[in-house]
Amino acid sequence: GGAFMPLPAASYAALFREKISKHGSNVYLVNTGWTGGAYGVGKRMDINVTRKIVASILDGCIHDCTFSEPDKYFQLSFPTSISGVDPKILDPSRAWADKNQYHLTCQKLAKQYKANFVKFERDEFMKHVAQFGPTGRALLGGTPKTPRFIMRDFLSHSGSLYNLDLEDTRHEIVENGEGSIVPANDSILVDTGKFTGRCPKDRYVVDAGAAHYNVNWGNINIPIKEETFDKVFECCAKRLWSLDRVYVFDGFVGASKKSRRAVRIVTELAWHHNFVTNMFIRPTPEELADFKPDITIINSNTVLESWKAEGLRSETCVAIDLNRHIGVVTGTQYSGEMKKGVFSIMNYLLPLEGIMSMHCSATVGPKGDTAVFFGLSGTGKTTLSADTTRMLIGDDEHGWDEDGVFNLEGGCYAKMINLNPEKEPLIHAAIRKGAVLENVVLDSLGHPDWDDASKTENTRCSYPMWHIPNHEPSGRAGHASNVIFLACDAYGVLPPVSKL
Repeated sequence: GGAFMPLPAASYAALFREKISKHGSNVYLVNTGWTGGAYGVGKRMDINVTRKIVASILDGCIHDCTFSEPDKYFQLSFPTSISGVDPKILDPSRAWADKNQYHLTCQKLAKQYKANFVKFERDEFMKHVAQFGPTGRALLGGTPKTPRFIMRDFLSHSGSLYNLDLEDTRHEIVENGEGSIVPANDSILVDTGKFTGRCPKDRYVVDAGAAHYNVNWGNINIPIKEETFDKVFECCAKRLWSLDRVYVFDGFVGASKKSRRAVRIVTELAWHHNFVTNMFIRPTPEELADFKPDITIINSNTVLESWKAEGLRSETCVAIDLNRHIGVVTGTQYSGEMKKGVFSIMNYLLPLEGIMSMHCSATVGPKGDTAVFFGLSGTGKTTLSADTTRMLIGDDEHGWDEDGVFNLEGGCYAKMINLNPEKEPLIHAAIRKGAVLENVVLDSLGHPDWDDASKTENTRCSYPMWHIPNHEPSGRAGHASNVIFLACDAYGVLPPVSKL
C-alpha cells in the first residue's frame, strides 16, 4: 500500500485507529504465506485452510477458541484449535521440523521489524502530523501555478470515441491488432509489452502548492517539478490530439455520492478503454448530460525526448498532480498505472475530508456484517473476498466514512497466476466476454495456461463487478465488524491467524 500513500503513514494510521475504536472492529492478522519452513523449505498455506480460518472469524466462532500466550518474538496470540484445521498448522513452532532454525528465523524477522519501525520513531515530520489527529483536514500551503498548457477538450477531437459499449470496444481492439479473442472463454487477451507491472521508480508526484507541504516525500513519492510535469503532460496530450482516433471514458470513482469524483481517462489504446470501463463506475445517461471531470488521466505511447535533461530516470513517466487532480502515463502499456493513479489522488483527497481510504477488499455477510481485508498484491485480497457465502463490495480499493465502507471501483483486477477453477470458482467464472486478460499464455489448444509464468508472474484479468454474481450492487455496506490484515510471510514463522 505504501506506493499509493501520498500523505505520511501516521496520518492514515491515526484515522484508521479512530475508525476501529469508534466502531469496535475486531482486528486479526492472517498469514497466507509459508508454513513448516521458509520459502523453498516449507509450503504455501493451503487456500482451503485459510478459508476455514477466515470463516471462523466472520461467523464469530473464533471468539469461543482458546488462545495461546503471546509468543516471545512477535507478541502474537493464536487460537490453539479451529474446527477443520490441523492444530499443528496453527502453531508455527510445531509446524517446523527444524526447531533450531525456526528460532533463528524468528529472531531474524523480529530484528527486521524493529529496524523498520525505527524510521517512524525518528521521523520528526510524521510525529508532527500525528499530533494533529487522524484527518489533517486543513490543507497547507498555497495554490498551484497557472498551467503551462491548454487543457484540451478531447470530446471535441474529430476522432473521439466516447464511452464505447462492449461490442464496439472489442471490435476496435481486434481491428487495431491490440489483442485477440480467447475462444475458450470469449475474453480479450493482450500483451502489455515491456512492462508487465507498475514502474515505481518512474512514478512522480508534483512538488508544488499544498502538496509540497502535505506529501510524504521519498523514494515512493518522488518529487517532480511542476514545469517538468507540464511538459510531459503536454507531450502526451499532443500525441493523443495527433491521432486519428482517441478513446475517452467518463465515469466515477467512489460508490458514495457524498465523496465520489468524476473521472475522465483518455487513452491511445482501445484495450485501455476496455480496462477503465471495467474498473471504474459507469455513469447513467443522465449523469453524462452535465458531466464535468474532477480527475483527468491521459495515457499514450509517446516519450518526452528531453527526459534526461528534465531529470527523469527513464523514458517512462507516470506522474500525478495532486493540486490539479490530473495525471499522465507515458512509456508503459501496463494498465494498472491508470487505476492506481486515480487511487493515489483519492488516497490524498479522502483523508483530508476525514474519510479513511483503504487498499483492501471488502465483503458483507447475510447479517450485514462488513469485513475488510488489507494486504499487498498477492496476499489474497481478491481470492478471499470472492466468497459464495457473502456479498462482494469490492476487491482492492475502498473508503470508510461516517456511513460505512464503500467501494471506489466498478470492477476487479485479479491475479491469474496459478488460478485454480476448483478453489477460485467465482474468479474463474468471471473471465468471460468483457474481461481483459493481460500477459496470460495460451497452450497448444488455445486455452489459458494459468500456471505459465514465462512472461510474468503478474498475469492479470480485469472484469466488471457484475461478473461476480454475488456482488453488492450499491458498492456500499455498514461499518467494518472485522478487519483482517493479510500477510504473505515467506519466512514461515507467523501463525496462520492471530488476534491483534
